[in-house]
Amino acid sequence: MAASATTYEARLTHDGADPITAASFEVVERRLPGAADGEIVVDVRYASLDPSQRIRLRSEGAGFVPPAGVVGTVVESRADEFAVGDTVIAPGAWATKVCVPAAAAERYDAPDGVALHHAVGLLGLTGLTAYFGVTRVLRPRTGEKIVVTGAFGGVGQVAAQLIAASGADVIGLVGGLEKVDGLDRLGIPAVDHRRADWQAEIDRLAPDGLHAVFDNVWGEASARLVERLRPLGRVALCGQMSGIGAAVIPPLPLDNWFRLVTRSLTIQGFRAADFAAENAAARRALADMIASGALDQEIHLASGWAAAGSAFADLLTGRVVGKLVVEAQA
Repeated sequence: MAASATTYEARLTHDGADPITAASFEVVERRLPGAADGEIVVDVRYASLDPSQRIRLRSEGAGFVPPAGVVGTVVESRADEFAVGDTVIAPGAWATKVCVPAAAAERYDAPDGVALHHAVGLLGLTGLTAYFGVTRVLRPRTGEKIVVTGAFGGVGQVAAQLIAASGADVIGLVGGLEKVDGLDRLGIPAVDHRRADWQAEIDRLAPDGLHAVFDNVWGEASARLVERLRPLGRVALCGQMSGIGAAVIPPLPLDNWFRLVTRSLTIQGFRAADFAAENAAARRALADMIASGALDQEIHLASGWAAAGSAFADLLTGRVVGKLVVEAQA
């Protein structure tokens, strides 16, 4: 085994079942053991912070270092697949350096003109989730009326733009004027669900009902959209931000569940992992859209792991505007 290196980790300071606040994490220095056979050590440049990480934290205790998708540079390799200096994406952690199995990593050649942080955003798990949810599950058609909930989050931004590019009429449902403005910058009309008249606004934009919903939220607002689905309407169920902070996923409070039968509705849950064999082709398609100017993603950048806890707490309460990324070496 090679010599150890210094890493700085953001560790949970309390039981993970307790509420997450800005004080929930502390940055601690430790010696990272060198790579064993079949492993690589990665100097992390950027890491993705996602609401789903809250689910994992709930079952952990103080001292736990959360997982994160990362992009960075190989600084030590005990695997034939990678050399020192290679850029890779990998399942890592909230840390400045991580040791990972080479089999879990993937060499990353950044497309021309695409910022490196997009490796954990547009071209990372959030981009892939949106891509597969739209192209493999929702399958939008020209002229359809489709709502994306949580539409200015990491997944929602990408999904809304992909739906628009398909020729469908997309409406973003968001919480807050900043997010309405953000979608406007991406060319997507938006409705603020914090307004008392938001349902009337949806009805104005889709007077004959909705054809589909790309749902990142679940809960009350999503139920009101499902009730507006036309016959043969469909839902691509991606996330449950409305209940991400709770130990139990909230119910979907439909007025009448039997409408799934009377209107022949389809609700399909999915994960990006379901389509992992298509990751390379999906990244190429997304990169082509970025290069053509058809796809963008606004980033909320946290500078260093000391800032990550506060940013993550804000993400869980809807205060983060855009895709949350940590610049690990800042």
